[in-house]
Amino acid sequence: MNDFENIPNKSLVQLNTASSDLWPELGEAFVLNQFYRSYSRAEGWLGNGYIAIWTQDEVQNFQEANLGAYPDKYHFFASDGGGTQFGFFIKNDTVSFVSAPDIGDEEDVRVLGNWEQFLKLVTAGDYI
Repeated sequence: MNDFENIPNKSLVQLNTASSDLWPELGEAFVLNQFYRSYSRAEGWLGNGYIAIWTQDEVQNFQEANLGAYPDKYHFFASDGGGTQFGFFIKNDTVSFVSAPDIGDEEDVRVLGNWEQFLKLVTAGDYI
């Protein structure tokens, strides 16, 4: 189980609320599937960076509204509240987290690494 203690201002999932994994193809151990089993959202400063992890509904709505903005391989789940989205993609069974501007294209995507590397770069404010 992943420890999310450094993620700021988490909102617990309400009791008696069924929550299915947003990315079931990645399995129960996938860090974001773990997050959404316990929390509905989170938002606040993580060191020098700001992170707002969206609710499951916001993730779905963002994907529907932004079809075509970035290739389908990117799955966005959060933002920095100031024009940068956070997401991930899968290549060769490896999940890599990314940052991407609100307005841009695939050339503007920055690969940040695995979950731990992602959190370290957000904490340092070094993700753009």
